[in-house]
Amino acid sequence: MIITLTTNPAIDHTVTLDALVPGDTNRVVESRSDPGGKGINVSRALLELGCESLAMGFVAGARGRFVEHALREQGIYTDFLHISGQIRTNITIQDRKHNTTTTLNEPGPRVEAQHVASLLQRVKKQLSPGDWLIIGGSLPPGVDPGFYARVITLAKGLGVRCVLDADGEPLARGIAAQPYLVKPNRLEVERLLGRMPKSREPLLEAAIRIHEAGVAVVVLSEGYQGAVMVTNEGTWRAYPPAIAAVSPVGSGDAMVAGMVQVLSQDGPPEEALRLGVAAGTAAAMTPGTLLCRQADVVRLLPRVQVRRIPRGDRTSALAGAAPRPHR
Repeated sequence: MIITLTTNPAIDHTVTLDALVPGDTNRVVESRSDPGGKGINVSRALLELGCESLAMGFVAGARGRFVEHALREQGIYTDFLHISGQIRTNITIQDRKHNTTTTLNEPGPRVEAQHVASLLQRVKKQLSPGDWLIIGGSLPPGVDPGFYARVITLAKGLGVRCVLDADGEPLARGIAAQPYLVKPNRLEVERLLGRMPKSREPLLEAAIRIHEAGVAVVVLSEGYQGAVMVTNEGTWRAYPPAIAAVSPVGSGDAMVAGMVQVLSQDGPPEEALRLGVAAGTAAAMTPGTLLCRQADVVRLLPRVQVRRIPRGDRTSALAGAAPRPHR
């Protein structure tokens, strides 16, 4: 089973304008609302790729019931813990004229210690050896930044492989708990390390350093420039095909879904990277948080170039000194 955990879900509301004019009245051309949050987005992308999952986490208020109902209507299994308050609404503004995307994210409801304990118990009951648990995104107010590390430690003890996609201190402390896979982007890596390594291959060197910290599979993404993957079996670089990008929102979540679909079926790492990049690229072709479409993924998949990085090139990337992840 693949389980996604979203502690700070949202309603993602996307509005499209012909041109955003600050300080003036703007007319909305199109709008849509989707259930959101990293784990939820991964579950939605997995469903589009033909893979079932169970979505877990906190929900609150009428908005939370909307998210739960919408996921079930789409065919996604759910097991959410209801708390008081109201989940957040994130607003994405797409400007057609300037081809820009502006996102406004609310913090989310405050979560009490007893809610955290209840969620951990609920997750523990759902996990079985061989399962995959995908966690990530922002933490709501009241949740300690070490929460993801606690979840990873719990899951690993039950024989579950954990995938972490987070930022800041939750990412740093999560890496210290040694999840199976992490997938930060370049900006998140830079915040993790304090600065990017000063070397010929900074992204590759950063991935190697995180891998050396005990993470079995490290994937660092860099938008249209592609991604690198470092594992015990080898190191690869992926190049996405050129597309007319509409919105980058949700691309990382679709990429995680693609990789986990392959890895959970014991597929080779390089093919997991290929499908992940195809799914992430497909998501960038859709407006707002619509995520990827299966037909686009199938069409893009053979156009994704994945090249193995020779061990000599990998070694040369470590020629310069690099900072370790902050703890």
